[in-house]
Amino acid sequence: MTDEEIIQLLHQSDENAFSLLYKQHWQFLFTAAYNALRQREDAMDICQSIFLWIWENRCQLRIETNLRAYLYTAVKYKIANLIRKGKVSEILLEDILSKDISQNEVNLLEVQELQLFIARLIGELPDKCREVFLLSREEHLSHKEISSRLGISERTVDDHISRALKKLRLPLSRLANIFLLM
Repeated sequence: MTDEEIIQLLHQSDENAFSLLYKQHWQFLFTAAYNALRQREDAMDICQSIFLWIWENRCQLRIETNLRAYLYTAVKYKIANLIRKGKVSEILLEDILSKDISQNEVNLLEVQELQLFIARLIGELPDKCREVFLLSREEHLSHKEISSRLGISERTVDDHISRALKKLRLPLSRLANIFLLM
């Protein structure tokens, strides 16, 4: 059965068509979600949520592209919603911090949400680590200047910044991957 035929039968509330849709596309959906999140439970929840939505909205379902592209887009939006709700928190910190985000490129509200998200993650760092990191990134001080200001060695400054980046990199890298998919 083609995807178009399955969709037509879904419009008629055909449960067998829904089962077929599920069997044909579940693995693809799960793989797409898992590759972005790297968390099995979250990927399963997203897939379940999408298939539930499809069944609940089967009579109004209008797919302008092919079904696989439609489902892939649904995965991206579900992941984006998780990120916005703070349930998934991942962006590659160095990319975000090293690039200027232009209002022409991104909606101002999204930029503000992203900045709050990054600030919240930085706020979760240990006190001294956060202080060193902020002096480096916000005040653009060199390791030597930070060392002098805080009365610690340059090696300790380097260790704090490395520790901060290590703690922030994993949660932030996934969000960056998701944005690249969109």
